[in-house]
Amino acid sequence: MKSYLLLIILILITSCNHMKADKDSELESLYTHLDEEIARSGDYEKLKEERIVKYKRDYDLTTDKNKRTEIINNLIAEFDAYNADSTLYYINYNLRLPAVEADAGERMRLLIKRADVFAHAGLFSDALGIMKSIPRDSVPNTLLEDYYSTYCAIYQYLSEYTSEHETAPAYEQQRTLYADSLNQVVRPDSFNHMVYVMTEMARRGDSDKAIDMLSKHLEEYPSGTREYSILASTLAYIYKEAGYPKEYKRYLVLSAISDVKGAVKENMSFRAVATDMFEDGDIERANRYLKKSIADANFYSALMRNVQSSKMLPVIDEAYNSVQQRLTSRLRSMVWVSSILSVILIITIVLILKQFRSLRVAKDKISNANKELSLLSDKLKAANGELEKSNDELQVRNEKLHEYNLTKEQYAGLFMEYCSAAISALQHYQQSLRKIAVQGSTRATLLKKIESSETVDQLLKDFYAKFDEAILNIYPSFVDKFSALLKPEEKPVLKNGELLNTELRVFALIRIGIEDSAQIANFLRCSLSTVYTYRSKMKKRALNPDRFEQDVKNIG
Repeated sequence: MKSYLLLIILILITSCNHMKADKDSELESLYTHLDEEIARSGDYEKLKEERIVKYKRDYDLTTDKNKRTEIINNLIAEFDAYNADSTLYYINYNLRLPAVEADAGERMRLLIKRADVFAHAGLFSDALGIMKSIPRDSVPNTLLEDYYSTYCAIYQYLSEYTSEHETAPAYEQQRTLYADSLNQVVRPDSFNHMVYVMTEMARRGDSDKAIDMLSKHLEEYPSGTREYSILASTLAYIYKEAGYPKEYKRYLVLSAISDVKGAVKENMSFRAVATDMFEDGDIERANRYLKKSIADANFYSALMRNVQSSKMLPVIDEAYNSVQQRLTSRLRSMVWVSSILSVILIITIVLILKQFRSLRVAKDKISNANKELSLLSDKLKAANGELEKSNDELQVRNEKLHEYNLTKEQYAGLFMEYCSAAISALQHYQQSLRKIAVQGSTRATLLKKIESSETVDQLLKDFYAKFDEAILNIYPSFVDKFSALLKPEEKPVLKNGELLNTELRVFALIRIGIEDSAQIANFLRCSLSTVYTYRSKMKKRALNPDRFEQDVKNIG
């Protein structure tokens, strides 16, 4: 019966094995972490909304103009990369304030920020219109970094958006020119220097230096900050261009995790991770990540990101549906296989029960014969003293045979009880599979149930418990007599609740006549070398090593 259960599990594992990609363990751990963070994304978004509500409440409670301007700037920072419409609303709100209108530098800073938000939202003509309305000569030195970095971002997004169009090279050339201008004014310790200048350095062939500097700066920011997300994404891009696919995937996932923790809706990491998952054959994750990318883009109002993600959606969606159909078909086949094996198991048990019934009839016949022989022995005892010794020996043999028959009865009872429990466990397992299929649960839930070894582990645990109980019923003093064969300091110690441990089971099998190490290893589900080790070590611990196993066989 145990072999049938193992066969079922082997078939289930084999049928689902090709669905598992051969991923690097570290990457798989990161993907699992990303899934966990996505499950908690609602909590991160709730925290952001609570901060936003607090800023709005603080704004309503104060009449100080400078304080209100500061609060509005905090709201702009909170909505940045979260919701473009709200960000633009508060930027426009500040632009209408008299204090801002009188401050040319602050007004220009907000206009540049407005253009940056337009670029992230995919409104490139609006973004360029704002930037071209700002004369280069009028930009103070303190805003030159923002000025050039915004131009870089606009033309970079335009290049990405038109990557399949003939205008893309012209946009890339414009981005390069503004990156050169940015390099002239950027501070070596600024964030823009890390992102734009290091990226340009990598594009010109010095990837190692760019990677080294960005990796050091990445440690300065905690995961969940916008800076960490951007730097990790930039590192991923540089590793990809430098030909390091594993590191590219690693930092891309780290960027995605940071985006989730920071409630960032304007992101490209999920689309890129979804593409990698699709190429690696993990269709379910690819489908889930891409749909999150689209949902985030819609929430942020990022037209460009939405268009980019939507291009991949039909391909991944079709592949996902195909996988689900194959999985459903495979599950249906597994249910049929389980049913057929259950029928075979029931038939086998019926045949075993019939065999036990035949053995019981034979036992009764032997018992009757023993009685007749006993009567005959009594009659002959008075007449023939020479036969008395032979009759005594025959009596001893009969008693041993009777004891052997009782042993078989105990084994039969325990075996039938174990078979009944195993059938119930298999039926429960089959019902749980059918229930999951009927409920339409997710593939992850189904795979988790199919891959669980809980049923087999429990059956093995019950089987060994019954085996221990049978041995101690037949040989109640087995443990004490076995311990008496060993040196006082070498006696086996059982844990709380244990009847026998693995070492004792090895020699219990030898006691009942199973001496072959390969059979013992198969019975105990351990390696052959382990059995040899147990036997060898126990002999060394014995009082009489040369006769140790023979003494074990004589335990009564």
